[in-house]
Amino acid sequence: MLAISSLLGIWESLAIWYDVPTWLVPKPSDFLGRLFSDWYKISLHALSTSLTILEGFSIGVLVAVPLALAIASIPALERGLYPVIIFLNIMPKTVIGPILIIWFGIGPIVAALIVFLMCFFPILVDAMHGFKSVDHRLFYISQTMGASKWQSFLKFQLPAAMPSIFSGMKIGIVKAVEGVIIAEFIASNKGLGFMIMQASGYMDMPLMFAGLIAAALVALFFNSVMSIAQKKLMPWDNAGR
Repeated sequence: MLAISSLLGIWESLAIWYDVPTWLVPKPSDFLGRLFSDWYKISLHALSTSLTILEGFSIGVLVAVPLALAIASIPALERGLYPVIIFLNIMPKTVIGPILIIWFGIGPIVAALIVFLMCFFPILVDAMHGFKSVDHRLFYISQTMGASKWQSFLKFQLPAAMPSIFSGMKIGIVKAVEGVIIAEFIASNKGLGFMIMQASGYMDMPLMFAGLIAAALVALFFNSVMSIAQKKLMPWDNAGR
């Protein structure tokens, strides 16, 4: 916090000393002031961005984790489906955006789909690694004790894979924040990305910088939620910390 305050203080001093125009590089006092003066407008766009992240990320988790379990459990499915998923991941998401706009129009649906595409692959890969890393001897032991496949999954396989799943989800939530800003640039009529693009049309640099800070705060919020969820759902992983 002290380092950030010092950096902003140096920035403010240099901007005043060299009389840098606001339309080129705004002073911290300019864009921090806009966070307060335009808080209602920024908060509405931040809420829209957060909801889009939540929608796209949730779909990504709900699709990626079961698919990772299926691919890890069925070798033939891994050989046939995994190369297709890699190919789709390589494709630039900004290229897919215009196609989605033609199909669904400009709106939050397209933005949520782009967020889904951004976060899906890291969640899938880490979840696959987690499911594959489970010691199969645990299944044999559980079966000798009369446990069903569903009980073995809930008691052994899923808990053992959860560290990897959460690792992928943490990467995915970062990708989701990146993706939602890109998506709102090209395929939305609301959200922080849309607000930043709209401000750029008016050369409103303080509002653009305020939007970037708001996006960083949204990313920090979701990252904190992810850490809290990990501690709540994996208490055994924090026992020794």
